[in-house]
Amino acid sequence: KENTKGYIFIAIAVLMFILMYALEMAIFLIAGIVFVVVASIFFAKAGKERQTFRNKFKSTLVNKLLAERFTDFTYNPSGQLDINKVNAPAFFKKPDRYSGEDLITGSYKGVKFEVADCTLKERVVRTDSKGNTYVTYETYFQGRYYVYTYERQFKDTLKIVESRWSLSHGLKKFETESIDFNKKFKIFTSDEKHGFYLITPYMIEKLMELEKMHKGTIYYAFIGNKLYIAINDNSNSLEFPIGREINEASVKKFDGDIELIAAIINEFRLDGQKFKN
Repeated sequence: KENTKGYIFIAIAVLMFILMYALEMAIFLIAGIVFVVVASIFFAKAGKERQTFRNKFKSTLVNKLLAERFTDFTYNPSGQLDINKVNAPAFFKKPDRYSGEDLITGSYKGVKFEVADCTLKERVVRTDSKGNTYVTYETYFQGRYYVYTYERQFKDTLKIVESRWSLSHGLKKFETESIDFNKKFKIFTSDEKHGFYLITPYMIEKLMELEKMHKGTIYYAFIGNKLYIAINDNSNSLEFPIGREINEASVKKFDGDIELIAAIINEFRLDGQKFKN
């Protein structure tokens, strides 16, 4: 409602400016400025209401949904993953600007997890025909990052990526017996035996299922005692539209995002013997 009022006053302000140019009367300029100021007040009130709703939604409902799934967890709406963990799997080049939010940490079945929304940007310098230089920051990743820590410390590395842009220095290209999987993903490993050890037919099935659940591109990396997953789908998780009714159906998506944290542990069997010391 506050936004609607603001747009109405902006429309009136535009009309005042048009009349000023048409009739060359300063009174319309003054009126137009007044209407712009009033519109700004309504937009500011709308922003405050939106932030209040956002904070209440996250602090109340998201925490309740997490508590239904996990006994050991923390949730920080403004928290972000450590940039070193974002860079660790080398899915992308290091960002010039990094931001994140909705950090969830905890453990499930003995496997620790860290999950957050991340946005990575690179600095781009352009020069126009007149020699003027412009600097912008362009987003090349926006989505969800998952970091799972299991017991076993593998000495070899395995990366499964849906994009050719992933950095894979020092790793060998590897293919599975699944033609469909090889078409969808590029696989890199430091040792083929390690690749066959982790990428079983069951694991291939689960990796493909997770890929089908998301738009955009998805990246996996088993490094040391960690599984890194990055989903680049231009999404912003745990954000609820302010104009939508909160009911069981509308909350289902958020519950699904939270359920996925445990589902990855269950479906990939990260708590199984293969990932234990």
